[in-house]
Amino acid sequence: MSRASLLRLSGLVAGVLAAVLSCLPREPGAGPAIAVPVLAAFLAAGLLAADRTVPPPGAGVRTAPLVRRRVRDVVPLAPAAGVLVLAGLLGGLLTVTSVASTPHLRSEVTPPNPGDGRHFGCLSGGVAQVGPWPGWYYAIPVVATVAVAIVVAVLALRGLITRPVTLSAAEAYRRGTASAIVSALGLVVTVPLAGAAYFSHAVLGQPGLCASPDPLVADARPWLLALTIIASTAAAYYAARLVFPTGTAPAVRPAPTVAVR
Repeated sequence: MSRASLLRLSGLVAGVLAAVLSCLPREPGAGPAIAVPVLAAFLAAGLLAADRTVPPPGAGVRTAPLVRRRVRDVVPLAPAAGVLVLAGLLGGLLTVTSVASTPHLRSEVTPPNPGDGRHFGCLSGGVAQVGPWPGWYYAIPVVATVAVAIVVAVLALRGLITRPVTLSAAEAYRRGTASAIVSALGLVVTVPLAGAAYFSHAVLGQPGLCASPDPLVADARPWLLALTIIASTAAAYYAARLVFPTGTAPAVRPAPTVAVR
């Protein structure tokens, strides 16, 4: 395993451990709300440390291709498209779960945890709310983290295509690093997606959830289970790509080179 891969793996393992430790308390609390930002911070640290292992440009006369570099030339298209689709699913799921969290406008009784956004607000009312539920309390920091991660990833990719490296290592370095950036972003998206889908499925499956359960509750559980499996599988896929970047990009047509002193 290369030094860069080892550093990326270290960031991934440390991030996962820190996120798990923050979620250990059984009662709904701030832990899960900060788990995603903590994971993202460690992933970014691992990527930054790995990026510093790339040797600087060689001394003396170097060559550079006379071609305009574009981000789409180095970004692995399928994994990047997957991140966008999964991010859309995450946003949609958290929007729905936030609307369904306490307090609910149709609730007929005062919930035991009014206004905390961490419990499921019964659509029919009449019983105590249950959790942990991925309501707005958790959704706000998760969405904010994902939004910041997307902006940082775009800026990093734009800087990547202009960073000077030796011509012999340029393509491999840029594509490998772009693959790692996209994969890290994929983890930031898929981990909370899997968690939100899983806890939503678990809460909606509890007996006596509502006095008169809405049919949509039962209908949603198979979809939430499928989403949990899809997101978990995607997380494993992006984790593997993060440690061993193998992203490919459309081939760039040959271009004239010039000597650079």
